[in-house]
Amino acid sequence: MDSLLQEITMLPGVLGCFVYTSDQQIAGSKMPPIFKENSIKTIGSLLARTVQMGHMAQLDFSTIEFKFNESMLIINPMAKAALLVIICEPGANKSLIAMTMGMLIGDIETSMAKSIMTPSAPQTAAPPQPASAAPQSTPPPPQTPPKEAEIGADMAPILEQIKDSLAMAIGPIAGPVMKDTIELWAQQGAISKDTLPALAELLCKEINDYELEKEFMEEFTKVIA
Repeated sequence: MDSLLQEITMLPGVLGCFVYTSDQQIAGSKMPPIFKENSIKTIGSLLARTVQMGHMAQLDFSTIEFKFNESMLIINPMAKAALLVIICEPGANKSLIAMTMGMLIGDIETSMAKSIMTPSAPQTAAPPQPASAAPQSTPPPPQTPPKEAEIGADMAPILEQIKDSLAMAIGPIAGPVMKDTIELWAQQGAISKDTLPALAELLCKEINDYELEKEFMEEFTKVIA
């Protein structure tokens, strides 16, 4: 399936694509590094619910489009309630994308069916071990979960502007990326205006794309000026 998804990502203006199944799993993905697996699953789950609500309203979707300022989502329902999701630039050639999806959708569905039908290798049960009189080890004490970062009233509007700047570079995934990065930033020290460059550095590592990093840093500099 990877080679089929790769053909889609090679189209002009396409940023990435993935296949989301009815059992809430990612069957295949060719997404930029900024999109972590959990984020992709979250996007897939929200889109799957949208399609389900459409079916409840007796709407028969063939293709769904969501347009944002910096990106566009094209969703194509497939067999077994799976979804092919394509993320692209707003000005991408939708006709070319639709034609390519029409050519590859059958092969993608076949690839999914084969992966489901392929049985996993049988596991050999381990032989029973003789009882031992060795003393039981003491379980480690439970660890206290990390606290969420506490953001003061003076920093909240600044961080909101930084999140908007991040969204201009990477689109709708900016929210969860910003939240996770702030938690890492808070572990490095106090949340303040003086440590904002450290936050920007962490966000650039998450973006992991020179052009997008440059675009984000230009907006970030305006925010903290």
